[in-house]
Amino acid sequence: MFKNKFPKAISLTWEDIENLLWDVFKALRGSGYDPDVVIGVARGGLIPARLLVDYLQKKYICTLQMGHFSGDASLTEKPILIYPLPEVDLTDKKVLVVDDISDEGGTMKAVVDYLGGKVGEVKTAVLVSKAEGHYRADYCPRIVTEWRWVLFPWSMHEDLLAFTEKVLQLTGGATIEEIIRILQECMHVEIATPDIEKVLFDMRSSGEIGEQDKVWSLI
Repeated sequence: MFKNKFPKAISLTWEDIENLLWDVFKALRGSGYDPDVVIGVARGGLIPARLLVDYLQKKYICTLQMGHFSGDASLTEKPILIYPLPEVDLTDKKVLVVDDISDEGGTMKAVVDYLGGKVGEVKTAVLVSKAEGHYRADYCPRIVTEWRWVLFPWSMHEDLLAFTEKVLQLTGGATIEEIIRILQECMHVEIATPDIEKVLFDMRSSGEIGEQDKVWSLI
């Protein structure tokens, strides 16, 4: 009934993330590129960048935010710079830019263009890349050949908030068991009950939903 309403997905565990980052680290060592500074692209690249600097035995990490939303929260067609790099001189530094995923590649390309002239040398790394993307990172351990929504541990709650809201919109109201069943059947991934319980608590606390006889519905 709701088969085409939700994307098929891939869910990555923390162990998956550690393995992918280790593959990035080995690829860096194999290529001989030893960055002086790691830049995590907010928001998705922050945690991978932090974990990767440990493998690299580096202390220096910076961040910037590039995204598809402007100050009034409206979406933009092309990624725009939201928060720039801090005031730091990287003109003679080798830099590694890290993000979690590259869809079409526009965000990473925009970051590289922004860093042009600001750093000595730049290489890029992502954990997952979509095969149809127009920009390929220098280091990418996993390429998804068929389009899938990728559920990362650090963005699971945000994603499930959106998908749960959509379930309630489509059904007019559902129990937690029905929400999980619909998402699992449509997205082809396992959804943990505690994750949906947190989502429902969050939505109820925000005044978005109400519950009656174990049926949750939008207000």
